[in-house]
Amino acid sequence: MKAAVLHQVGGIPRYEDFPDPVPGDDEVIIDVKAVAVENVDKRIAAGTHYASQQYTARLPVIPAFDGIGALPDGTIVGFGNPRPPYGALAEKTVVPRGAKGDGYDVVVDFLWGRPPRSCCDRWSRSHSRSGSRPG
Repeated sequence: MKAAVLHQVGGIPRYEDFPDPVPGDDEVIIDVKAVAVENVDKRIAAGTHYASQQYTARLPVIPAFDGIGALPDGTIVGFGNPRPPYGALAEKTVVPRGAKGDGYDVVVDFLWGRPPRSCCDRWSRSHSRSGSRPG
């Protein structure tokens, strides 16, 4: 598969071939569709984040933690916490099947056209405070 591969901490990831991930017990392969490179991803690759060593101890590695992808059956999901060295900046990654991490499902259904509940709650609270009314 193709991936953005980091060969040295502080270096720039290179677009190149990387071995396909093989799922272990209770893991699932994700066909990656979209990834947002966040500041934390950049800082870990640069070696300036306090958790950098945890993710870059063994190189080469594929950066980025989360994204949107498809399960083998085609179901679109949001995913996070890929197993190193397989980050999100690749055609495929591997994540725990239904595992929990930091209070959210690592593999969660992503519903197109329906914003996350927290987004709706935030909008409705600010909407009601503004005095706006439907219509």
